[in-house]
Amino acid sequence: MNVQPSVHRMIEVRGFKWPHRPASVALCSFLGEDDFGRWLGVTKGSSWWTADRSNAGVFTHSFVKLVPNNTFWSACFHPIGLAVDVDIILPVHWSGNILEEVDLELDILRSHDGDVWVRDQDTFERIRTEWAMPNEIVVEAQDTCNHIRSLVEQATEPFGNIGLLWLSHFLATTTTVSK
Repeated sequence: MNVQPSVHRMIEVRGFKWPHRPASVALCSFLGEDDFGRWLGVTKGSSWWTADRSNAGVFTHSFVKLVPNNTFWSACFHPIGLAVDVDIILPVHWSGNILEEVDLELDILRSHDGDVWVRDQDTFERIRTEWAMPNEIVVEAQDTCNHIRSLVEQATEPFGNIGLLWLSHFLATTTTVSK
């Protein structure tokens, strides 16, 4: 784990729904990078916006997000509610301090007591037909979902201790900063 004090570089995360429909925008802190990818942190009380920035919401708790390179997934690690939330996405696009990701709707979730399930399979089925998702993307999304679900169930890294270490470090840092 390569956790070093960050220069507090902010990353703008632009979320899209398939095929490339703008959905949301949020600002995250760049925390660092390791063999699994880049890690971002979101602080409780931070705002997020709809794509046109007209409506804002607020994050109800702090969490960290892992953004691997060239994969069909990204993952968030939470201290409350869900422990792990993996989004099946198209491989992300970085442009400087801007991250764009296209959500394919499938989510692998793990509760703090260890239960694992897939959410939004019906939504995935609907968007793949309504929005003409190519078969190779459908197959890759479904294969990735099955593979990642297995890793999450087995707590294989980064879904074992690594995500929790990044989360603990981030929470300790944000708690210290906010005092």
